[in-house]
Amino acid sequence: MAFRRKAGAWLAGPCLSLRGPRTLGTRAALAPKAVLPFEAIPQSRSNTWMKTLQIWKDQGYENLHLDMQQNFQELGPIFRYDIGGTPRVSVMLPEDVERLQQVETLHPRRMCLDPWLAYRHHRGHKCGVFLLNGPEWRFNRLRLNPGVLSPKAVEKYLPMVDTVARDFTQTLKKKVLRNARGALTLDIQPSIFHYAIEASNLALFGERLGLFGHNPSQASLNLIHALDTMFKSTAQLMFTPRSLSRWTSTRTWEEHFEAWDCIFQYANNSIQKIYQELALNHPTHYSGIVAELLLQAELSPDAIKANAIELTAGSVDTTAFPVLMTLFELARNPEVQRALRQESLEAAASITDNPQRAMVELPLLRAALKETLR
Repeated sequence: MAFRRKAGAWLAGPCLSLRGPRTLGTRAALAPKAVLPFEAIPQSRSNTWMKTLQIWKDQGYENLHLDMQQNFQELGPIFRYDIGGTPRVSVMLPEDVERLQQVETLHPRRMCLDPWLAYRHHRGHKCGVFLLNGPEWRFNRLRLNPGVLSPKAVEKYLPMVDTVARDFTQTLKKKVLRNARGALTLDIQPSIFHYAIEASNLALFGERLGLFGHNPSQASLNLIHALDTMFKSTAQLMFTPRSLSRWTSTRTWEEHFEAWDCIFQYANNSIQKIYQELALNHPTHYSGIVAELLLQAELSPDAIKANAIELTAGSVDTTAFPVLMTLFELARNPEVQRALRQESLEAAASITDNPQRAMVELPLLRAALKETLR
């Protein structure tokens, strides 16, 4: 999961040039085929505590991707490093990642987001699938899959996301048309962030935030600010041991907790509203993921709330950054951008009538997103 709220272009020598497509590569010697001990994994030689101090000083780790690229080139496609006392192993090649996932057990162990866990433990809240591990993770995941990830579920909430996407593009189009030159240069990141929050909230809670209107509610503005603060403070805290950051970053921890308090309060209010509507009226149409989970009653109300909150935060982050970086890659590859635009224009009528056709009618768009994620 990415936590950098700022995208930019750093030119750090020819190996990191941003012109045209890049291939994965390394200058390190290839390892032998035999299985080697953990200690044989090449290790970064940088001073880990100096790196931690630099992250604290910079209030985040904006150049993480550049450091990763340099380490991969110097150490090879698998290397280990340590930041703030936490050992980590990074894998570069897709085929190695595939092999790793193939040998995982039914209960894979994922990296812990310590700032998120610290808040939940301190406030006594349950964790959802983003933070759970072991049998409890699998229990929650299996009960979320049918309503969140299955093709049938996606077909239900896709029209909601499509509605938000159309409002988003119309808002951008109006900004362009208001400009005398018929063109516009702007920082698109805040707009994409708002789109991701609006779409996520509608799909989860069945309610619009009104972020593309002229007068969004105070609750909507509070949620936007809380999510922004939460992501920013997470980036500042996740690379520093809690035993150190509790003394060096007291104000950041306070902001992190206050942001989560706001997010939890918003989710509580939304879920209570859905619960009351379900109790008063038998639903006749699909009204969002959370309503479906409450109707199925396969998870406890607290577990549904925990997962809804983590899906709110996680879906915003994992939607906004792939969209942002796909647009960035298309800007660097104008011929692909032109081909994708032509494909979209030809498929527009079919997709307008049936948004589910997007996956079939737009293979180039699908490929562009997959390549960005890769």
